[in-house]
Amino acid sequence: MRQQSDAEKLPSMRFIVHADDCGLTRQISQDIFACLAQGPLNSVSVIMGGSDAAQSLQQLATMPNVRVCLHLNILEGRCTAPVSQVRPLVDADGIFRYGLGQMLCNLATGSGPSKKALLSAIRNEFEAQIDAFASGFSPLRQRGGLHLDGHLHVHTIPALRGIMRDLMREHPPAYVRLPREPAHLPPLPLTQMFVGCMRRALLAHWSKGFAALLDQTGVAHNSFLCGLVSGGNLTAARAEASLAAIQRQKERAPLVEIMSHPGGGHDASDACMRHRGFYQSHARLAEKTMLLDSSLSAVLARYGSLQTFAEA
Repeated sequence: MRQQSDAEKLPSMRFIVHADDCGLTRQISQDIFACLAQGPLNSVSVIMGGSDAAQSLQQLATMPNVRVCLHLNILEGRCTAPVSQVRPLVDADGIFRYGLGQMLCNLATGSGPSKKALLSAIRNEFEAQIDAFASGFSPLRQRGGLHLDGHLHVHTIPALRGIMRDLMREHPPAYVRLPREPAHLPPLPLTQMFVGCMRRALLAHWSKGFAALLDQTGVAHNSFLCGLVSGGNLTAARAEASLAAIQRQKERAPLVEIMSHPGGGHDASDACMRHRGFYQSHARLAEKTMLLDSSLSAVLARYGSLQTFAEA
């Protein structure tokens, strides 16, 4: 008789299958709602700077088995706070002016007064997004309270740790996503592999201090995030490579969030969207297909079970 390996003896993983960026545009929201209707997808985050955010929150309010998170954002679309309160972040029309690279550069090298103004604007914008999300999503308390993550994981940037500490003290979240994934080599083209491994390593560094902050403040978080190395190019095979790496960590019953960005449809209505090519790419359509067919579900069944959510 074959003996079980140490990994096989561990309690199975618990999965959250999640889609980012709901509400960014109408097309992206439609793609996500199509996946919610028939796939393993059971969690979404809404980006308040999107053109479809209010409508998405209204629709999600009618779906009691879906976890709904706020996607903190300072990079894509329009600001939620009044322009006068976030001027260092946006142009005259309230459109976020910086990509992630330039934002990190400004936070690292800005002069004292300019950096202070930028941090103040970020704090104001995060505060406005939390208030707008709470006002626009009436079942927030019944769905387990405030759940947070960040667009391109901006909530874990070390320079913003003080802002996040204060916000979590004033608006205690029930859960915050941690972008931590073990090192692994999924089946990816070489260039995508290099970029993905660098992204994973950077976020692993950011996650160390951020995990300590969450643990100090008693905020729940996932054990691992699947989809960093393969970010934007996730398939069932690449998800399995990540889950195998997570299993090798031998953590007991880890909570694993599977991060996806389903899309692929054309939407010309949002000229302010910075990463239009990303959302209309073939890879987004492949992620949508992965959620709609049985490929991801079959992988998840080998490693654990889906976490369920329902209004209390």
